[in-house]
Amino acid sequence: MKLDDSARGLIGDGADATLVTINSDGSPQVSVVWVALQSTPEGDELVSAHLSEYRKTRNIRRDGRVAVTILGSAPPGQQRPYLSVTGTARIVEGGAPELLTELAEAMLGSSEHFPPANAPAGLLTRIRIERVGGVGPWAS
Repeated sequence: MKLDDSARGLIGDGADATLVTINSDGSPQVSVVWVALQSTPEGDELVSAHLSEYRKTRNIRRDGRVAVTILGSAPPGQQRPYLSVTGTARIVEGGAPELLTELAEAMLGSSEHFPPANAPAGLLTRIRIERVGGVGPWAS
């Protein structure tokens, strides 16, 4: 699925997102992650980077169903827009420092202190977008 321009604008060069994965007992596991939007021949994907294996990455390896929420800034006197995405995630080995460098520039204004110079190759979570909702033009 390709996101419309308004959703692409909300994500911009990077965004804080809430990523929900499924624990082995079926309960939700929630993490805040940085995400980037990358286009592929099959459609847009949300991508996040991790320097090591975490519960969220182990959960995705076991069950790729995920949900993501990205909050926009609240216009005066209006409800805060948000983009909700459901999709299927997969873990890809390597590439974390490169993506984290890009995201640190967007999110922190500099990659001077993060990621560390000796960062491991890490992991990428690539989320194929299957359904979009929320509050904003993308939801109509």
